[in-house]
Amino acid sequence: MAAPDLPRRSPRFDGMGAWAASDWWIAAILFLGTALSRVPFRTGLLYAWDSVLYARAIERFDVTLYQPQPPGHIFYVGLVWLVDLLTNDANAAMVWISVFASAAAVVALFWLGREMFGRATGLLAAAFLATSLSYWGHGEVAYPYALLALLSSVTAAMTYRMWQGRSAWVLPATAALGIAAGFRQDLLFFMLPLWLVGLAAVRWRLRAAALALLAAATAAWYVPSALLSGGFTAYREASSAQSDYLMQTASVFGKGLSALSDNLEHLGRFLLFALAGVTVLCVYFLVKLAIGRSQLRVGDRRLIFLFVWIVPSSLFYIIIHIGEYGYVFTFLPAALLMAGLGAIEFSSDLSAALDGGRRRSALLILTACLVLGVNLALFLALTPHLSANRLAANEDIQRSRIQAIRENFDPGSTLLVSTYNYQQARYYLPEYHHWYVDPVTAGQESLKIPPGVDRVVLFDESLEPAAGEGESSLPLARGQQLHFFMAAGGQFVLVDWPMRNVRVTGSP
Repeated sequence: MAAPDLPRRSPRFDGMGAWAASDWWIAAILFLGTALSRVPFRTGLLYAWDSVLYARAIERFDVTLYQPQPPGHIFYVGLVWLVDLLTNDANAAMVWISVFASAAAVVALFWLGREMFGRATGLLAAAFLATSLSYWGHGEVAYPYALLALLSSVTAAMTYRMWQGRSAWVLPATAALGIAAGFRQDLLFFMLPLWLVGLAAVRWRLRAAALALLAAATAAWYVPSALLSGGFTAYREASSAQSDYLMQTASVFGKGLSALSDNLEHLGRFLLFALAGVTVLCVYFLVKLAIGRSQLRVGDRRLIFLFVWIVPSSLFYIIIHIGEYGYVFTFLPAALLMAGLGAIEFSSDLSAALDGGRRRSALLILTACLVLGVNLALFLALTPHLSANRLAANEDIQRSRIQAIRENFDPGSTLLVSTYNYQQARYYLPEYHHWYVDPVTAGQESLKIPPGVDRVVLFDESLEPAAGEGESSLPLARGQQLHFFMAAGGQFVLVDWPMRNVRVTGSP
């Protein structure tokens, strides 16, 4: 049986039917504007640890070698491999995917917002996504998280039509969920509750066909991932080992309440970077909703849809693990739809207080411009993490670090000490000796210097020489320094990770 109609208390929040010519023009402008805004700020070096793993994976996919990390994201690796045929540069391939995925995600969110709440809400949410500080930053780097927002938005848009009782969308929505899982396996679990609620309203035969299609789509990524990783047993063991590591080092079950505190702090910070200028609008809408003053009811099925989208991944991030700024892109589109609703509510309330509602549209435009101005300033003019300035600075420093090491240190006699940048050090300087200090588990760590090594170089800016240790340094870009020690085989490198310092001594 069909799902009941969605309650609509205000025409300003009503969804719409077939697209008019103006909608296609809006979508085209959103896509081109977003893509073009990314082009000048593209980065040229592999951005992070996982970026290197993906770059290695297009040469040989095997999660047991962490090429890439389990469970593998094989569809993403396959897409990178295809684009790399054109670019002949793994970093460029991933960056271009980020550019176009971020542009497509903005259009997908406009589509969903327009369908759920009307053109104004869809356009506002899309503009907020296009200018989001962390989302813009991830559109410039070799990371899969811009694609994450696209996949979740498209899956949600198709699933929403299932919620409306449109049986023709059941199989397309199921295919979207299955394909999205091949790019990001966690999306299967995060979006599954949304899909299951929509599936409950359809006929049992269509329900059975959808379940069969989802199983087939899951097999389409699971089977090749396993076969390319040494077989099903090896793949399952590698995936289990990765899960066990996260459970022990990041989850409430492994670390207790300290993990809850850490995960909540990370989630709040990552959301602040993603929402930035629209945070106040989200809060405004939720407060009005909570006190019963919103134009929408708490029981509105459209709002229930958004909450069912947001809650599963949020709970996982709080209880189990949240490791990157881009994780929140799983549900960022839903939060930005709330921000769009908040902008409409705020401008309507302000207009009613000032002039009886006569200038509501003008105040909405002004509100949107102020928020977009804040977002633009954060990315283009200021220097928070993931801003254009910070991305350029990080790349300048990394390039100069790699160049300084190549020009001043012999590979056979130099040990590079790394933490967060270990994979980049190995990728760009493979001929050198390397030592990795795991920042998750490290305490007081020591390594006996191999025979023939007479230089110890600190590759990460997170490590500093201990005071009075007689280190030397070379200048890098942006006023940074490359620190190194004179050493001899048989001595020890000591890393005090809690103090973030390093020294070289004759005994451990």
